[in-house]
Amino acid sequence: MFVAVHFSRTENMSNAPIRFRFNARKAAEAANLLLLRSGGRRNYMELVKLLCLADREALIRFESPITGDRVAALPHGLILSRILNLIRFGPANEEDAPWFDVVSAPEGYSVRSLKEIENEELSSAEEKLLDEVFERYGKMDWKQLSRLTHSLPEWTDPGGGSIPVSPEQILLLAGKQPDEIERIGSEIRAYERLDQELASYCVESKED
Repeated sequence: MFVAVHFSRTENMSNAPIRFRFNARKAAEAANLLLLRSGGRRNYMELVKLLCLADREALIRFESPITGDRVAALPHGLILSRILNLIRFGPANEEDAPWFDVVSAPEGYSVRSLKEIENEELSSAEEKLLDEVFERYGKMDWKQLSRLTHSLPEWTDPGGGSIPVSPEQILLLAGKQPDEIERIGSEIRAYERLDQELASYCVESKED
């Protein structure tokens, strides 16, 4: 039986948990790439699971996911929580708008690409990774993708509900050492602090 791995201060994970910022534009570009590879339309649960697999691989390979969304364990496997909520319930705020410029609202159980776009947020390495994920898993239907994500080591039975899956869990179970994970977290937090300082400086400059 698999037991969920949780970090605590006693395991030398003394800093705040790793958190990535969701990027709606980048998520839309990634989703659009997968939709176009699928012929322009796809079952939205299949799309969410393909994006989840891509984010997982990017986290392990590049130490940062593509979309920045949070992973959750559901009874039928892993999903990206914010993207699934975007599809099901619509935008929560203005930051979500870029998604709906590119991806349609659900039409039954599918969504479609609204237009071809330039990938301004995705790197060439991320585009290549998304292509790899599609080549490997793109022909699977939602039941097959559910079974696949259900079999991943970080999935735990949520008992009919939902359990968040931390980046630390994914990295540890992928073979990263605790000191590596600590370094990744420190770098992410440093980047976030710098980003916040730059944003604050820009606001102050406009006010002047």
